Amino acid sequence: MSALLHLMIMMRKSNNRRLNFISGEDFYFLAYSILLALHLLGGTARRIRDHRKISFLVQFLADDRLIGIIERTAEKGVGNPVDRELLFSSYTKAELQKREVFKILFALEKRGFVGLERTDMAEVVDVTLIRDNLPKGFLESESFAKEKSNAAKLKKLLPRLASSSFEALINRLYRERGVKAWVS
Repeated sequence: MSALLHLMIMMRKSNNRRLNFISGEDFYFLAYSILLALHLLGGTARRIRDHRKISFLVQFLADDRLIGIIERTAEKGVGNPVDRELLFSSYTKAELQKREVFKILFALEKRGFVGLERTDMAEVVDVTLIRDNLPKGFLESESFAKEKSNAAKLKKLLPRLASSSFEALINRLYRERGVKAWVS
């Protein structure tokens, strides 16, 4: 059974409750999050330049508290230590997931769900969603309402996420808010 088909069956069974996954340890959940990030934040081409950004964007799609921090701290740093810790935690979690995202992207490419294009940088790829190859109705599922809402808010607060550089994304989400972040 394909990973997406398995995921859709599980989602139907849990229609009225959130999926109970530990997202950092569940590759199905991470795969579905990658597809959502491409669909919701990839612009009209459903494309994200530099795959490394996906692991960070997934954090913001999944957690409306992070969106709230971005909303409250536009034009200024984070003053609240709890908010700063939450942002830093999302940063470190995304850093840890970057390798898994890279591996999952190649698995999704083999199944025809995404297209990968090499860039000038070694081990960095641009990613395009191939929506026609996904199961019919997958991205329109009511189960993604929270992620859709978070994506709409994030796009409004930080336009051009899909085409900005990795460094610019890290600056906009973390450094401008006073979170020490390294780029790797």
